[in-house]
Amino acid sequence: MPKSVRISLANKCQILFGAAVVLILAAALSVAWIRMQALVRQEQHENARNLANAWLSDMIQLGGALMTFEELSSRKDIDQGLTLTLIRRDEFDLAASNDEFIAHAIEQFEMRQKAHEYARPIQAGQGIHYYRYARAIRRSDLAKIRGGAEAGFSAGLDMPIINDPLEMVLLIRIRSDLAQRQLVLNRIYIIVAGLFASLLAIGVFYYITKRIILSPLRVLRDTAEQVAAGDLNIRSDINTGDEFERLSVVFNQMLENLKSNEDQLRGVNKSLDLKLGELAETNVALFEADKLKGEFLANVSHELRTPLNSIVGFAEVLEDSLKEADDDQARKHHRYAHNIIRSSRDLLDLINDLLDIAKIEAGKMEVRSEAMSLTDTGEGLINLIRPQADKKEIDLLLKIPATIPLITTDVGKFQQIIFNFLSNAVKFTPSGGMITLEATTLPPNHIRISVIDTGPGIAKELQTRIFDKFIQLDSTVTREYAGTGLGLTISKELASLLCGEIELDSEVGKGSAFSLLIPIDMATDPNI
Repeated sequence: MPKSVRISLANKCQILFGAAVVLILAAALSVAWIRMQALVRQEQHENARNLANAWLSDMIQLGGALMTFEELSSRKDIDQGLTLTLIRRDEFDLAASNDEFIAHAIEQFEMRQKAHEYARPIQAGQGIHYYRYARAIRRSDLAKIRGGAEAGFSAGLDMPIINDPLEMVLLIRIRSDLAQRQLVLNRIYIIVAGLFASLLAIGVFYYITKRIILSPLRVLRDTAEQVAAGDLNIRSDINTGDEFERLSVVFNQMLENLKSNEDQLRGVNKSLDLKLGELAETNVALFEADKLKGEFLANVSHELRTPLNSIVGFAEVLEDSLKEADDDQARKHHRYAHNIIRSSRDLLDLINDLLDIAKIEAGKMEVRSEAMSLTDTGEGLINLIRPQADKKEIDLLLKIPATIPLITTDVGKFQQIIFNFLSNAVKFTPSGGMITLEATTLPPNHIRISVIDTGPGIAKELQTRIFDKFIQLDSTVTREYAGTGLGLTISKELASLLCGEIELDSEVGKGSAFSLLIPIDMATDPNI
């Protein structure tokens, strides 16, 4: 229902109660109305019947010998609107043709022998009302009037009367203006009483609904509206001693609980605001510390690489000078120089990884894209990793189709990612295994470069952890494979810089496949 035509509860109660009262009173008064009219008709009928019986009784007491039928038929008593008329059988046709009431009465009397009465109220016009009554006088009635036989036998005959034909009709017309006036007056009294009772009942119902039902509801409604507006300090005050008062008490208890919860929430929010401020300050301090850490790592790593490169250079010179020596002391010094070179290179790799991580986190890692032949780059990487693979007797296989097009990317970062995959594959593949470097094109404009090994594989639950910083599958001090755990982390970040992603497909005991998925032309990749 549209809001413009909504009806309030008060109006609904008043309309429904008022309509119910009117309908109930109308039904009750209609019964009195109909019964009053029936009583007036019944009284007029009884008066006419008594008058007819009295007239017949007088005729029977006279015995019929004192008055001839002609005298009876010509007798008319007129007294204050009362008219008696006797119609003989030979006058039926004439009387029926002139008076419709007489015609209906004669028809009823002749059709049914047991019919003795016929009556109907008639309005003569100009406010004049009559009540007409017709009484059938049959042959048995004439026998009583003559006194020659008892009822049911004809005069002078010794056989019973089988047919009791109609001989005369006694017409009585009574002026009923007074009865009509009383009927109209009674109707007026009924209407006035009904209107007064309706108004009184509506007024009583209005007072009851307003004071007992609507007034508490309006208090609750006003209170609820103010609560909806945000005022939780208001309380409803209803003292009716019924369900409304109980509802008011429950409503006030609910407001108390809401107020208490609001105060608690305010305190919690205030405490959270303080904690949030502290966290913001802590985050700022952590950001500054992380920035200082990145700058420190970048500076320290840069400063450490120069002396380490010098150490590696001098150690290599010393190793070359002692390579041809024959005495034990010289061979011992040669072994020492080799250890210095190996340890220095491991330390240099660690510093390079830390420097790359610091640059990536500081957002200072630059990307320089250029055209690159994937076939040439793959052969170069295979040749670079071959010495390490030969030491473990691992076969290397290059599967790059000649139809692979040139790609545009950062060559250095691409080589660093793939070489990291190859180094890990050589590190974890047992002797006699195989490592495959292959490339495939993917529609519409991507290439997947995969390094597939026959190593031990990686469990599903550990495949997401290996890309975290400083994470290795064997984190114990005596782990078999050395490393810092930064290689895959750096590779993942570099792949993101190249607008690509790293995929891993591995099962325990079935080897691993690390893949780099990058666009053919990084500058036109829609994801950039």
